[in-house]
Amino acid sequence: MINGFTLHDTNTAPAASTEILNGVQKSWGFVPNLHRVLAQSPAALEAYSTLWGIAEKTSFTPQERNIVYLAIIYENECTYCMAGHTNLSRMAKVEPEAISAVREGRPIADAKLEALRQFATKVTRQRGVVSQADVAAFKAAGYDNQSVLDVLVLAATKLISNYTNHLAETPNDSFMKGAEWNAPGKLKPAA
Repeated sequence: MINGFTLHDTNTAPAASTEILNGVQKSWGFVPNLHRVLAQSPAALEAYSTLWGIAEKTSFTPQERNIVYLAIIYENECTYCMAGHTNLSRMAKVEPEAISAVREGRPIADAKLEALRQFATKVTRQRGVVSQADVAAFKAAGYDNQSVLDVLVLAATKLISNYTNHLAETPNDSFMKGAEWNAPGKLKPAA
């Protein structure tokens, strides 16, 4: 890890983070390294955990939600999240070919999921500045304004995790074995 970040546990994390870490342990059966890094800031850990829960309440199916996450992760080039969400997508029964397509930056065969991938990609790449034609194409695929805003909820969730992982170089968890990913390498540190 870099920049002095630490993988905390309930013995080393600030007291305000321990309750959340215990909840993650109970829900997941382990505490992912991302959460262990975020624990340094109780506010960051709470924000991520809260947004994660809110993301589950969006209008998207589990498969759609994972496609959005993968598309955002691809754009943000987060190797940790890509490995994790590849396996989470498998658990959510996302088609293997769709997972591979997003991981490789190629179109998905399913037209509706491809529209979702494209919209999430544009929102992330262009920081929310998309054209009316982009929104219209997304809606023409069967989505609506709620879906437009729900993409933002998922983007906010991934902003916290992807950026944290860039800042800390969070090591992969053991459950990610076999899902490692090499980012395209477009992103470079600011001068």
